[in-house]
Amino acid sequence: MTSVTSKKIAYISAVQFKEAFYEPSPEVGYVFIGNHLPYVNESSPSTIVDSVLDEKSAWDNMIAAKKITGNDVELVIPKNKWTGNTKYKQYDDTISLEQLITGNNSVNVKPMFVFTTQRNVYKCLSNNASSPSTVEPTGDYTSSNGNIATSDGYIWKYMYNVKPSNRFLSDEWIPIPTTTNQLDYGVNDIGVVDGELTTIVVVNTGTGFYENNVAVVPIFAAGCTTLTLANTTNVAANMSISGTGIAPGTFISRVDSPNNKIIISTPSRAAGGANTTANQIALTTRLYIDGDGIGAVGFPVINSAGFLTKVTVSTIGTGYSIANAYVYGTGSGSYVRVIRDMKNGHAKNPARELGANSVMIVSRMGEIDTTENGKIPANTTFRQFGIFVNPNKYNESSAVSSVNANAVVSQATTLTLVTGGSYSTDEFVYQGLPNDTSAANTNAYGAVLDQSSSTVRITNVQGSFTTGIPLRGANSGVERLVVSTSFPEFEPYSGDVLYTENAVKTARTEGQAENIKLIVRF
Repeated sequence: MTSVTSKKIAYISAVQFKEAFYEPSPEVGYVFIGNHLPYVNESSPSTIVDSVLDEKSAWDNMIAAKKITGNDVELVIPKNKWTGNTKYKQYDDTISLEQLITGNNSVNVKPMFVFTTQRNVYKCLSNNASSPSTVEPTGDYTSSNGNIATSDGYIWKYMYNVKPSNRFLSDEWIPIPTTTNQLDYGVNDIGVVDGELTTIVVVNTGTGFYENNVAVVPIFAAGCTTLTLANTTNVAANMSISGTGIAPGTFISRVDSPNNKIIISTPSRAAGGANTTANQIALTTRLYIDGDGIGAVGFPVINSAGFLTKVTVSTIGTGYSIANAYVYGTGSGSYVRVIRDMKNGHAKNPARELGANSVMIVSRMGEIDTTENGKIPANTTFRQFGIFVNPNKYNESSAVSSVNANAVVSQATTLTLVTGGSYSTDEFVYQGLPNDTSAANTNAYGAVLDQSSSTVRITNVQGSFTTGIPLRGANSGVERLVVSTSFPEFEPYSGDVLYTENAVKTARTEGQAENIKLIVRF
């Protein structure tokens, strides 16, 4: 028994994740920042795994969070920049999407799509028989329905353009639309043509093909269907014939070898021949395309050894739901295959066609002001960020709804204190016996995130702080009585942490905002 799991599952999951934040009752999710405490080695972030312990640690370290809206999420794909002298995979309906969008650095082969200096995205439809690309594609859907033929023999399909203002464009990722009418993209239905025939590949080269056979024939009149040759060596039925007086598309219907004559498929449209060089005719290997579409024209390329090396589609056809191609000439053993296009046509759904299985979430911390109305400390650091969804409000048992979910929240515990000295930033503070910071002898403890003359904000809180009892600094020695406690917005450990990343330190300062871009892969 064999089976296959479609790459579309990952695409559908990514789309559903994105759309969850657009729905009438959207998913309640937040981008959070956390961990103001230094690593053992600040240049080497601590490793993190998908464990219960690390998820709880993320909650303990959490400083603040900002709500995710529908405008903060978008499908993205890797930023595969076009590079000269590089071979790109070509679209092929018999090859898995996974293979087509995956490069192979060891043999210098890149995925089938590129991002250009004009911020255009193209899909490779033909790579000129696996030749390197030397000409960067340009042009959009207004040029030949978006089929861009470059002088290096490549055919590219224009997919879309990314506007310079698109906030999801980064050094490593590019946003991608799912339809031809999404805003902030240069997309249009004009370039979507069902049944395009752009590429024919050689499966077997065959042998014994003779190309550019030039023959001198006696004069013939218009309407002639039989021509006399000097000899019929290397001449075969179904070869193409061209020259003065010969109608386009004419081929040899039959060869009369004993009499050195050929019968042609279409009567000559004018007089020709006359045994002069100017009136020679050419007998060449012929490509025949059979299908239910119209317009496709191509020609086989034969090398000096008589092998079929490639097929060039000179005119792209349309409307082909079925198509086969055949090579006719003096040789034998050749086999070519038509590559069928996407269902509904290339560029109908760029995200699905290019295997988009990742979603970028963009959040700007400090968009209102540096502190987001006092929710995020301005003079602190963070080393961790991530995403959580569907938390409970503090001391509540049910998940928050989109109606009562605040745009920005603080996850620190805030203690109001009597006047006194200042604790050190990041200092371990606790309620318990003097000079005894052991967990067994402390009622509650945490780490100083931020402070003012009357308050101190704490993370990594364990236990419950009690009013009327001093908060002691393990290093500073400061002791100040706790007057009241303000709890975090959300109950720690509620909801689900979907993504967590440990990074090098980011130092927040007054007047600063941070753009956080997260990638969720499916």
